[in-house]
Amino acid sequence: MARDVHLPPGRTSALSRPGWFLTVTALLSLTGLAISIYMTLAHYNRAIALICTESSTIDCASVTSSEYSELFGIPLPLLGLSFFVGIGALTVPAAWRSESPVVRWARLGGVIIGVLFVVYLVSAELLVLGKICLWCTAVHVITVALFGLVVLDEYRRAGQTS
Repeated sequence: MARDVHLPPGRTSALSRPGWFLTVTALLSLTGLAISIYMTLAHYNRAIALICTESSTIDCASVTSSEYSELFGIPLPLLGLSFFVGIGALTVPAAWRSESPVVRWARLGGVIIGVLFVVYLVSAELLVLGKICLWCTAVHVITVALFGLVVLDEYRRAGQTS
């Protein structure tokens, strides 16, 4: 990490992050966005089939067409798309550099809501449907990874303000 000249040795600004951090969060957000676009298109256009290995447990078609594939009438792929557009905007380098508490709280709140959805959806897949969707699982893993990175960043910032 780059060290700011006005800080004591060994301390870095809460705003500086390693390059890998910015790259990883951007790639995760973009990958989640791409998968969500694909799943949204497949939801609205039945001519687009979800490419997914099928077995007794892995069955994307069953999961994405189940009663759990919508929330209050809104297709989950569309909610995922909205999530990744929002979290993508909150994880671009300019947003990471922002000192605005609104941006930080929106980013943290967004990933918390995202991970709560993951818990709900994985529970529905495994406990109720008894099937999983590999595309959904990819989105879940990305969401949990983003959650971990955002929480890690908040923890790091808290340690630097002491």
